[in-house]
Amino acid sequence: MEILRGLLAPRRLPPSKDGYQAPPGALAGGWECDDPDCGGSGYFTDPRPSIPRRCGECGSGTYPRHAWPWQHGEERARLDALLAGAERENDVYLALLARFHLLEWTFEDHLMKGRRRDALVTLEETDAKLRAAMREDPYFTEGSHRFGLVLGALRSGGPDIALRVLEPWVALAHEQGPGYGTDLESDNASRTNYRSVVGACLDWLADGRTRGHPRRGTVVSWTLDTARLPHVRNFLTADQDRRLTRLDPGWQSGP
Repeated sequence: MEILRGLLAPRRLPPSKDGYQAPPGALAGGWECDDPDCGGSGYFTDPRPSIPRRCGECGSGTYPRHAWPWQHGEERARLDALLAGAERENDVYLALLARFHLLEWTFEDHLMKGRRRDALVTLEETDAKLRAAMREDPYFTEGSHRFGLVLGALRSGGPDIALRVLEPWVALAHEQGPGYGTDLESDNASRTNYRSVVGACLDWLADGRTRGHPRRGTVVSWTLDTARLPHVRNFLTADQDRRLTRLDPGWQSGP
């Protein structure tokens, strides 16, 4: 009877590399080899309830790469392991990055659970800590973290809460404070920060829920005004250039 119950029970993915055990019925978006020297991996066209038992390249076991929303739990386990390793190795910089990623994760977790007030408290805390890190280290790259907050808000909260991240961020970028200087040719932090601002605005505009949004025109202006800054336009990615051209074919010759 136990064997029969096991056969009839919902299929369950194995734990992730960092120990996250998804509930029965969770789907995988791909897999990776459990041998760090192999590097074998793959993605599925459609999420599946199972992964290959063995890596096709070396024959080792495999870990799942979970589909959304189970990817959220997998990411928490990964970040916890990353922070624990950084603290164990006394890697102060990596520990700082891991803590910021954990704040991003917590922000989205509150949104997923409908705890908007808690999400906004976490957002305020994250903003304050990012600004402090920028003051303490002018080469600190905050853009990727704020970009993560925007993506989390769009995915689990919606366009309005994403604007709560975007609006002060755009203002900060245009103030050209630490980490948002004008010498992008030699300052990778500034390049990353500005590209992140433009990319986040473009992602907000690409969300289908923003097509009739009352502030869509404002975000279009933020996007183009930032991209057209003389010290920014030559350092955007090719993909951003294509997306900006779809938004405004003459964006590079604009004011």
